[in-house]
Amino acid sequence: MAILEKITKHKHLLFDLIIAILVVLIIILLDLFITSFSSNPAEEKNVQDKQAADSQINNRLVRIEPGQRAFLPILNFHHISQASVKADSITRSFFIEPEKFEAIVKSLIAEGYRSVFVSEAVDYLNKREMPTDKIMAITFDDGNEDFYTNAWPILQKYKVKSSVYIMTGVGGSKYLSKDQVVGLDKSGLVEIGSHTIFHPYLTKVSVDRQFKELKDSKEFLERLLNKPVAILCYPFGLYNKTIEAMAQEIGYKAALTFDKDAWQNPDNLYELKRISIYPSLDIIKFLHKIKNP
Repeated sequence: MAILEKITKHKHLLFDLIIAILVVLIIILLDLFITSFSSNPAEEKNVQDKQAADSQINNRLVRIEPGQRAFLPILNFHHISQASVKADSITRSFFIEPEKFEAIVKSLIAEGYRSVFVSEAVDYLNKREMPTDKIMAITFDDGNEDFYTNAWPILQKYKVKSSVYIMTGVGGSKYLSKDQVVGLDKSGLVEIGSHTIFHPYLTKVSVDRQFKELKDSKEFLERLLNKPVAILCYPFGLYNKTIEAMAQEIGYKAALTFDKDAWQNPDNLYELKRISIYPSLDIIKFLHKIKNP
């Protein structure tokens, strides 16, 4: 009798064990089913396709041969705002209304241009290799506050990179605050560079003043951002060979000037050309004309 009881007891234990195992298996299967059901294969494929495309873009490079220049538009803006009704024609040329700016951004994207930081463009030129897709850089001078209020929301909307050049000794309500500069830098869509301390005519001041303007502004921004600052933007686009050599000695990797051109010389990164954008300029037609004279 005792033996039968033991056998019956063992059967119950075995039965309970089998039930427990089945319950665990059912839970696992349900979890796998829910995970599979909740995932979107099409969405995953789109992400994978985009990543593959991005990888291909980065891997497709063409060599810049000795003596050749590279087509790399660097566009320049100052104010993204409406000019005062009392402003003269020269002053008005520095103002692009937000709606016009957004139209410019959309037209560049539609034309197939991909935005890069100036430092990224410099890296391509330095290596003498350019992506086969269209790249361009968008720059803003002076660190005006309307960049933050008017340009920045549009750049965020379209995920467009830009480079902003700060006058470290000029401040007030019309200019970006330190907190705004730091926040923009951390966004991943804005690169900060130097526009000297007080925006002087560099070619008209002493060598000592030139050195101070270039060096102190760089060091100020590096302390503020806790990272290297590699690009200098010459005030008024003015420079000479002495200033170029000084910028290189101080540690800048490249410097920007002005010219109505988009063909860059990889042999001299301290005279990168920029195109000033004024209200009536059709930038797409202009770039096409430069690229295909």
